[in-house]
Formats: sequence, C-alpha cells, structure tokens
Amino acid sequence: MSMKNNNHKLILGIYDDPDKVLAATRKVRKAGFDIKDVYTPFPIHGIDKAMGIQRSRLGIAAFMFAMTGLLTAVVMMVYMSWGDDWAINIGGKPNLHIPTYIPVTFELSILFTAFGMVATFFIVSKMAHGKNPTLMDIRQTDDRIVIAVNLHSDSDNKAISDIFVNHGALEVRERESSI
Repeated sequence: MSMKNNNHKLILGIYDDPDKVLAATRKVRKAGFDIKDVYTPFPIHGIDKAMGIQRSRLGIAAFMFAMTGLLTAVVMMVYMSWGDDWAINIGGKPNLHIPTYIPVTFELSILFTAFGMVATFFIVSKMAHGKNPTLMDIRQTDDRIVIAVNLHSDSDNKAISDIFVNHGALEVRERESSI
C-alpha cells in the first residue's frame, strides 16, 4: 500500500498595496491558475469576487440551527406542560398558550444558533485547540499581503511569476505546502 504525498508546491506573490493585489488576483484567475488563498492583515473589498469565491451558505446554516432551537423549545415546553405524571396549571393559563412560549423559544433559537455557528466555524476552518497556524509569510499578519497559487507544473511557474512581477510584487518565491 503506497502513501499519497500531500505535499505540493505553491508560488507566493508578496505585496504591500491592496489595489495591486486585487489586480494581480483578477489576472491570475483570468489566466486559469488555481488560487489557494490570499492572506491579508486587513480586509480587502472585492477580493472574494476576484478569487471566484461563491457566496457563503452560512445564513442557511444559521437558519437551520435557529429552527432546531425553536423546535427543541416547543417540544420541551409542550412535554412539560402536558405531562401525564405531573401536570401543573400555573396562573390559570391553558396548557398550550402560545404567548407564554415566545420568550423561551426565542432564547433557545438564539442559543442554538450561537453554539451551532461557533462549531460550524471551527469545523469549516479546520481549527482545533492547540493547532499552530501555518503562515505563508511571517509578515502577512503585519503589513504584507500574500497571494498563494497552487503550482501544478514547472511551466506555470514562469507565467505566474510574470503576472506577479508585472503587478508590482515585492517578492516572488516558491514554497512547499501540505494540505
């Protein structure tokens, strides 16, 4: 049984100007190269569109977590109110009195959404407690912006390097990376 090698090469373009990064990212994508990611110390408006990233489905996940919380709250309150073994009439209210359920359903919907979104964030971003971050360049957390492009063949190296240099890269270099 052979072990698959997960290491592959990346070519990095290091920039100090977000406008140049945006232009270079558009050019690299238009040329058909596979952009791994763009690492920035601050948000760059429009970079997700330039990279070809689709709209997030996070809103759908949040809605599903909220509905799970709402359903849990309603089932829990109905079970507690209509229990056969210890039914209690509080304040003369009927057992299925919707206005009294609203605060609890709201709070559990928010609670389930919050915990679900935190869990989703950690799972999707592959973060775990104690895992050290992999930095493409130590300066990416300070004042530099790094475009990382997957290098599938050596002939791509020259074309990508030319794009980076023509769009004002301060530095272009290769790096081994494991996915």
